[in-house]
Amino acid sequence: MALTKPIKGIIGACLTPFGEDERVNYEALKREIDFIVADCDAISIAAVEAAEYTMLSRDERKELLRIATEMVDKRVPVILGASSPSSREVVELAEYGAKVGGDLVQVLMPLRPWGGQPTIAELMEFFTQVASASPLPLVAYHNPGPGADPPQDAFVKISEIGNVRYFKESSRDITKISRLIEQIDMAGKGHYFTTMQPLLATLVMGGSGATMPPPGTRIGAQVVKAFREGDLNRARYWQRCFALFPGKWAAYGLPPVMKSALKHFGVDIGEPSRPYAPVSPRDHAQIGQFLRQIGMIGERGPTEESFKEAAIALAQEDTFLR
Repeated sequence: MALTKPIKGIIGACLTPFGEDERVNYEALKREIDFIVADCDAISIAAVEAAEYTMLSRDERKELLRIATEMVDKRVPVILGASSPSSREVVELAEYGAKVGGDLVQVLMPLRPWGGQPTIAELMEFFTQVASASPLPLVAYHNPGPGADPPQDAFVKISEIGNVRYFKESSRDITKISRLIEQIDMAGKGHYFTTMQPLLATLVMGGSGATMPPPGTRIGAQVVKAFREGDLNRARYWQRCFALFPGKWAAYGLPPVMKSALKHFGVDIGEPSRPYAPVSPRDHAQIGQFLRQIGMIGERGPTEESFKEAAIALAQEDTFLR
């Protein structure tokens, strides 16, 4: 669909369901997409590392982009992953994304192909090459570790490149976030998205929202809804949930924790791709208990008392890997 207005709020980062044969489970993908679309203002496919797109061959990755876009069926804008250290491959994926009906492509700020941080000039050249050739607008994606971690000035300079419309930033650094919201979003140079933990702060400072995988999307949607309605107490309650979830189980990594949590909502998308370990049965049960106690699932509504109970219960049990 042609975007008629900017994306604001929550972008749901779709995780990749794997079957026993280690191939994409498209039946599970459909259930996950329906779950995301119910809460989110847009959806990204194979666009963040938590989506495990690096475990797919190029043909499998393209098939996932195509089928997932069909499953969304224009209900919300679709952001398709096109990350690669090769600008040529990014453009090829962007062209494919446009062909299958995507609205934007998300591109990770790359490390140098041989490792190490690129200079600001190199990043500028990379995004200039990609943006000038891409048929779709770009989301410039910052994720330190798998991608580059440039100085803040690089973000502002990239925002001045035509066709770079959005930023997805993962540092959780409030000093960086506040400056870049001011110099990018508030300056009208692009729409600035962060992630779960700084979501409410992002909204208060004038940012556009946050990207996160499900079921964090359901909590994030509550934060955005309450903020838009001017109910800061309720927004603060739901934001506090991100202080404990998923961070309490961070040793597993994000995909195992979120795939575990989704099962408590009746959406089973399997386990992380092998050889990486799923959440232990003990911690899986603990995640479900937390989600029930905060009022996210089950009949119990959200209250301060229930939140305190959940926090105390987690403090009394050390999470460990089996």
